[in-house]
Amino acid sequence: MKLPHLYIALLLPLCGAAKVQAQQAPQWQTIQVAPQLTITEEDGRSRVIEPACALETVMDPVEGTPMDNSFRFYFKQGTSDNLLIFFNGGGSCWEDAGCVASLALSDVPGARPAYNPSMAIENTPVGAGGVFDHDNPDNPFRNWSQVFIPYCTGDIHVGSNDVPYTDQDGSITGTPGAPVLVRHRGFDNFLAVREWLKGHFALDNDNVEKLLVTGSSAGGYGATLNFPYLEQIFPHSRAALLADASAAVVTHGFIQNVFSLGKAWNLEHSLAPLFLNRLGTYSALGLNVEIFDLLRRAYPEHRFAQYSTARDAVQVQFLKIMHQLDRGNMDPFSWGLQPTDFLYFWEWNLRMELSLTYLSATTHNYQYYIGAGTVHTVLTDTYATEELPHPFYQQDSAQGVAFTDWLDRFVNARRFQEMSLSYRR
Repeated sequence: MKLPHLYIALLLPLCGAAKVQAQQAPQWQTIQVAPQLTITEEDGRSRVIEPACALETVMDPVEGTPMDNSFRFYFKQGTSDNLLIFFNGGGSCWEDAGCVASLALSDVPGARPAYNPSMAIENTPVGAGGVFDHDNPDNPFRNWSQVFIPYCTGDIHVGSNDVPYTDQDGSITGTPGAPVLVRHRGFDNFLAVREWLKGHFALDNDNVEKLLVTGSSAGGYGATLNFPYLEQIFPHSRAALLADASAAVVTHGFIQNVFSLGKAWNLEHSLAPLFLNRLGTYSALGLNVEIFDLLRRAYPEHRFAQYSTARDAVQVQFLKIMHQLDRGNMDPFSWGLQPTDFLYFWEWNLRMELSLTYLSATTHNYQYYIGAGTVHTVLTDTYATEELPHPFYQQDSAQGVAFTDWLDRFVNARRFQEMSLSYRR
């Protein structure tokens, strides 16, 4: 099978960098997670969870032996009574073309598969920069305790299911029609982190005064949809949610194939009751508004915010992917953005801005920051450019206000005062 040899080009430099950087930043603890755990839910019932990444193994290209692809997460103890919980991003998939065929894009320079199934790629806070740069005096969260939740399941941190997808043309396994088991266990991974948090903070008799739940891209959705579960274990904290680069501009086909009963991610076994009660009734045009409206009504004392650039190229590409899948185009090599795709940018921008401005106008505890340009995510340096090498500290295109100052005020001001900002056209 070709499957274990995916990401060969990426594994070597990233693994080597991680080893060097880990020596420079010993404050990060790696928390290992068992492949099966029994946890006790709030109603007293036991639940068996199976934390995992989408693929069981990836191969070391030098040694030719399996590399550890088991799920683990990271924790840094801060000096304040505040806690930041970050959900990492890395695409998503829900059918054969995205979950299997798109993996071949790892061999195409400048291209990415529809999702990241590996713990070894872009799944560590070490060297991530931005909100994890603890030596930068401009970082409002440098003294906070921090949790970094890796993402390797393709299900925006809410899946709880194993799915045998099909390698239709054999491009991954070498056998047309062969099954490829993808473990959508993002919610199980999150529950393992949550269980550890419950034990850690109870053991230390620690009071979490302020809680920031956040994430980038797919992680922004994970932070949003799992917010109720985190608020539940820190009910006395002053909580805030920031969804970075996750504006939920989706198609009707996505709603039918993901946000409905009996689908690949098994959302009926993972969504918080707040969201589960609406499963099967969400709309493509209103998904973002519907989700945040539920949150702001359920938690009027907490704060909610979203960030995006005006023409986020990665979010636009996922809108194109959804459109292509809805039309029956199962060729991932044709999903990339082209110069002729300006209508996708136009549609995505229009729907994103309408959604965020509507929430700001109708909600008392919500705000947004819309920056100029196409850069994807702001909290780390993952998608940095030459023009914006450190987006977290250098983004100030929304009315001249630095993003870090905006976020600092949103999270740390004693009283919430809306400060929704957008770039000038």
